[in-house]
Amino acid sequence: MPSLRFKYLLLYLFFLSMFLLLAVRYFQIQVLMDDKPFERLLKKFNTERVIKFPGWRGAIYTEDGIPLALSLNSFVFFALTNRLDDTDIELLAKEFGPVFGIPPSELLKKLQSKEGYVKIYETTDWEVWEKYKKRRKEIIHKVITLAKEVIGIRTYDEDKIREYYQKTKSPKLALALHYLHVLKWFGYTKAYKRFYPQGRYLANTVGFVSSNGTGRAGIELMENKYFYKGPIEIPYIRGLRGLKIIDLPIASKVKNLFVGDVYLTIDGTIQAILERVKNEIVQRWNPKKVVLILMDIHTGEIKGLAVYPDFDPNKPFRNWQEFLNSRNPAFMDVFEMGSVIKPFFVGMALYKGYIKPDDKIYIDHGKVRVGRHWVRDAERLPKQYLTPAEVLIHSSNVGTVQIAKKLTLEDVKDLIETLKWNKVISNFPGSTAGLIPPLKYPANRLYIAFGHGLALTPIHLVTSYAALLTGYAPKPLLVKRVVREDGKILYEAKPSYLNPNRPLFDEKTRSWLKKVLHLIVLEGTGKKANPYYYKVGGKTGTAAIYDKKLRRYSKTKYVTSFIGYFPYNNPKYVLLVLVDQPQAPRRYLLYGGTVAAPYWREIVNEVSSYLGIKPDFSSS
Repeated sequence: MPSLRFKYLLLYLFFLSMFLLLAVRYFQIQVLMDDKPFERLLKKFNTERVIKFPGWRGAIYTEDGIPLALSLNSFVFFALTNRLDDTDIELLAKEFGPVFGIPPSELLKKLQSKEGYVKIYETTDWEVWEKYKKRRKEIIHKVITLAKEVIGIRTYDEDKIREYYQKTKSPKLALALHYLHVLKWFGYTKAYKRFYPQGRYLANTVGFVSSNGTGRAGIELMENKYFYKGPIEIPYIRGLRGLKIIDLPIASKVKNLFVGDVYLTIDGTIQAILERVKNEIVQRWNPKKVVLILMDIHTGEIKGLAVYPDFDPNKPFRNWQEFLNSRNPAFMDVFEMGSVIKPFFVGMALYKGYIKPDDKIYIDHGKVRVGRHWVRDAERLPKQYLTPAEVLIHSSNVGTVQIAKKLTLEDVKDLIETLKWNKVISNFPGSTAGLIPPLKYPANRLYIAFGHGLALTPIHLVTSYAALLTGYAPKPLLVKRVVREDGKILYEAKPSYLNPNRPLFDEKTRSWLKKVLHLIVLEGTGKKANPYYYKVGGKTGTAAIYDKKLRRYSKTKYVTSFIGYFPYNNPKYVLLVLVDQPQAPRRYLLYGGTVAAPYWREIVNEVSSYLGIKPDFSSS
């Protein structure tokens, strides 16, 4: 039996050997070890690192809470093709193509198209992710089986399999290594995918995001500062005892990254009505473009906005045409508006005192010479004289020209400046100003009086008609408010005006125009816009399109429109129906009164009923 002294000796020798081993290791690290491995060792345990959580993007809703854009958890599957050889890529396409519903040949072509990071598939479907995990397990099982057959042990350790492969050059081990290579350089990451649950509904206004999740068009771009704040980053140090968070107030970091949800001024039901009518117009007239806008004349809030062509925001880059269709012509395109411009010039002459309501305007049976050309009326009237009201009721180009002759250059400039026809009036991305011809030429001033040679965006026209009724042109509003995730209101829309200090005309002139617009619906060119159960007012518009190839105005292509207000007694809304280049077998059908007016009536009937506006049977 060993003595107690011997036991102490053994214990002493044990601790001495441990001390010597530590001393040797210390000498190795401090003296013999290269700087780089030592730096890597320090970096492994002492370097500050960051945990990154993917940032999210705020949602878009209509005024009444219908979701238009949401961010959903998604899985992005990718491969680093510069780390894969041809056999690896073929195996990847063969094994994982069916998981994503992609033919292996198509996936192989995609993987061979470029080197580096290749995004293979993105989905919000958890079932696809489950299939992916299941397939990975199946491949690992294949590797284990191949290893068992060759080296007699169950393993999927790459280093061990490679070691045996170098000795045996076994094809089965080579296949196992290819499988492991695929699993190593093919994987997924979690992200947020933008989803538009309503599809084409209001798509050209909502816009879309780029592949990296930032706003690219429409509201997505306009309010991008509220939608996205970047990824959440939490710094930490990895020590011997695990992770240590450096900055304890994580809540404050997360709060700084709170995003905003945007609520639009759009009423979901009104928008649905406009979308349906838009589709009816497209089906019946096969036009190039359609714009429908309904605006509150007092606040500038746009309650409905439907345009054609439209697009699917969930697939904005499906093809080049789909991308082009994402434009919003209500803000981004200009049109010669035709006769809907006439009330402004007749109103200016009346306001300035150049004419009186009971004056007789000479129209010479519907023709007048302007510069080198003759201007004629579309409707030949058996009269030589018209009152100013009759000029508008019958939409006389000649009568408007005769009235516009009385306006000075300063009068026309004042009208354009007051309504900001020459300026961008909206912060919607891509908004443009109207196109005004040189006003120093008297002929140009006469032509634009009946909407010829003057091109405006539809939103310019709508705000101008609001000014025709109230005196003030409201700035168009699409965003009502922005609410942060914690409930804090970041933005609340307030009405503002393009001409806050310069009302358009006086109350007497505006009242006269309001009555005349009502007469146009009752007995003039706008009869087909008469809703019968509601008292309204409005104006037809028809403008020939300039043909650049022929260098003249087309005789078959027109912009047709009808714009008006309702209800009559207390006007609250302006509605524009614009149809660009409708198709019809007969030219006489291509007028604002025949193309646009009936749809204007249909919308007013439905919207008025929805809003609870009481019928006014005195309208007829």
